[in-house]
Amino acid sequence: MLTKMENKREEVVRRLSEWIERPERLSGGRLPPERDLARELGVSRTLLREAVITLEALGVLEVRERQGIFVRTLQGEDFAVSLKTLSLWPEELLVHLMEMRLVMEVPAAGLAAQRRTERELEQMRRCIAHLREVHVAADGGASSGAAWDSLLHALVVQAAHNPVLTRVYEGLTSTMEKQIATSRRLLLQVSGMPGKILQEHELLVDSIAKKDSEGAMAALRGHLGEALEQLEGIKNRGLPEKKTDS
Repeated sequence: MLTKMENKREEVVRRLSEWIERPERLSGGRLPPERDLARELGVSRTLLREAVITLEALGVLEVRERQGIFVRTLQGEDFAVSLKTLSLWPEELLVHLMEMRLVMEVPAAGLAAQRRTERELEQMRRCIAHLREVHVAADGGASSGAAWDSLLHALVVQAAHNPVLTRVYEGLTSTMEKQIATSRRLLLQVSGMPGKILQEHELLVDSIAKKDSEGAMAALRGHLGEALEQLEGIKNRGLPEKKTDS
């Protein structure tokens, strides 16, 4: 049974969905600024952000750094199918995917520490360098760091040199990239998490560099486990309010 808050969230998502179905309201496929759109829909910016995250997780919207929020090109049938899945909220979907990542990626990290090549290690270190750079961004690298975050995890799985595991992970690449981008944006709103996430990634790569299988698995288990705990908390209490009105 849906709670009052979940009913409110669903209503906002449905209203936003109906709003974007009218292309004349869009400029080049882009939604108006968050403040303007919230005013037009008569909802709070917090609820609007939740609706945007939901539709992004469903593949309806695409958030582009420094450009805005865009409507992805979907066939009518695809859009209808997406809307039918609204009972599965993004926070719940993210929790399920994070659980799956714990099952898949933690053992892969142990194998990667044993089997990685110097070239693969260099690629991982390059990802860490980029994550350090975006860490100082105003949003903590919520948008700009998502690609490097996703790539780092994919590199760890590839470095396990298990073709079956790699193929399964590749089959989930699109879903994983969306999950990492969405969960990263949510988690970086939690106090103290930006620095913690960067440190956890650094510890993971450092353990792999030392060929420390147990350390690599522990680092990734801690990283994904902490993220899972935070996402479960977000699912239960809703998104945190932003500190600024920018």
